[in-house]
Amino acid sequence: MLSKFAPLLLLAGLPAQLYPAPVPPENPLTPAKVVLGKILFWDEQLSSDDSTACGTCHQPAFGGTDPRTADALHPGPDGAFGTADDSRGTFGIPRQAGNGNFRSDPVFGFRRQATARMAPSHIGAAYHTELFWDLRASTTFTDPETGTVLIPLLGALESQAVGPIVSPVEMGHEGRTWAQVRQKLQQVTPLRLAQSLTPDVQAALQQNPTYPLLFAAAFGSSEISAARIAFALASYQRTQIPDQTPWDAYMAGDTTALTPAEKNGWTLFQNSGRCIACHWAPTFSDDLWHTLGLRPAAVDLGVGAFSDLVEDRGAFKTPTLRNAGLRPRLFHNGQSPPLGDPAQWTDPDSTLNVYLQGHGADTENLDPFLLPLVQLGVTPAEVHATLEFVRTALTDPRTALLLPPFDHPVLRSTVAPPRRYGAPLAGQAEPFLIDTVPAFPGNDAWRLGLVAGGGTTIAFLALGPDSLEPGLSLLGIPLHVVPAGGRLFFLPGFGGQRGHTTWHVPIPPAMPPQDVYLQLFTFDPQAPLGIAASRGTELPIR
Repeated sequence: MLSKFAPLLLLAGLPAQLYPAPVPPENPLTPAKVVLGKILFWDEQLSSDDSTACGTCHQPAFGGTDPRTADALHPGPDGAFGTADDSRGTFGIPRQAGNGNFRSDPVFGFRRQATARMAPSHIGAAYHTELFWDLRASTTFTDPETGTVLIPLLGALESQAVGPIVSPVEMGHEGRTWAQVRQKLQQVTPLRLAQSLTPDVQAALQQNPTYPLLFAAAFGSSEISAARIAFALASYQRTQIPDQTPWDAYMAGDTTALTPAEKNGWTLFQNSGRCIACHWAPTFSDDLWHTLGLRPAAVDLGVGAFSDLVEDRGAFKTPTLRNAGLRPRLFHNGQSPPLGDPAQWTDPDSTLNVYLQGHGADTENLDPFLLPLVQLGVTPAEVHATLEFVRTALTDPRTALLLPPFDHPVLRSTVAPPRRYGAPLAGQAEPFLIDTVPAFPGNDAWRLGLVAGGGTTIAFLALGPDSLEPGLSLLGIPLHVVPAGGRLFFLPGFGGQRGHTTWHVPIPPAMPPQDVYLQLFTFDPQAPLGIAASRGTELPIR
């Protein structure tokens, strides 16, 4: 990790308008590399189970973060949901073994895993010397396959890019290797699952329709490696520059670009609001780390976990405020409602109230930059006016409208997700299906998880061409599928685990698009009549 004062030297004397993002000389920007990075960023096939792209968690329309954050709960270090150390992060994938079988996670069981922190924005990330909330993505990029330093300085984007792809929480199965990533990319059709490809992507794929050809166009040979994947992803992210905000137009001389309210907010931002102390224009971040006392440091040490310095315990990176008005939650743990939400006034964990009071729940080890605005005579209305300036004047309209350079393909997971309907009948617990792996013709690795109420049991999976909505009741057991067939399964549940198994079913390439309906029934002595039932699932095969 760089010295806390190194970014000060790099950012000293910044101009009033946003300047070009720094580019390491070891990875110069080229059009072929940028478009390859864009294709990789938006390809759900980059994950081990075809369910998650980089863009799944980093969407321009939501300020470069994850729109699912409000629901992506993490129980914190105590492992219990519904307690004070819970946080809102971002969804990953259900835990999977190397063979694709679903496994029970100690925290999340068979449900989707979630990170303990919000996905930081990729928009404008090129201006940061180190990345992630705790800065563990170093400015020095080391090839994860060879251990060779490839970029000694300005390589934080490359360092960040290689983490999620092999993470068993975010995009990979347990023990995923770069050799497996490489083998997969050599075989799949780029963006096979995406829709509405952008013109630049269409042109690139027409000329080079496979990943080996795309890598050859970008790097001169068809070799696929972790370092080249990182170089391409970082190159694409260096084009994600939100420099057409109303504030930018105002600073360029258009005095009408800001409304009177925004001009007032900008004045407050620089003066009594003290925002400028840590959110320096034009990047609106000082690229440093600070302790706001949002939670006790023991909940999440942040930068302190790597620096071992007492003053860094509970410290986190200062995010850019550009496009903060589009983010679904705020702060690293998602504790604050979004800007413009009425809860900013009433929620003690909101951005407004944290800065008004000068701290969050923990008052130890606070950063000296953080002063209680209420004691300085700043009113809640003035803080609100400042936040409204951030919400409106610092938002680049191209991000919400998905205009270049923020345009992107449409992810399959957003247009053809499985649909659950009807009520379950729980016994010891509710049975359910793990349906996160996309079903599409030609997917020879498609799989479905079956999870029972508790312990080893027998299950019947009903399949049919139609749903029953509203469902029928047979002796109190809900039926949600018009059955045309089914299959019995043995669901082992040893060691106190819930009964579970993974059904591997290759989907033939010639299978026509269709919707299949499923419902799981399990023997469960604690359910009425000894049979528990899941909700119905509509599974699109596209």
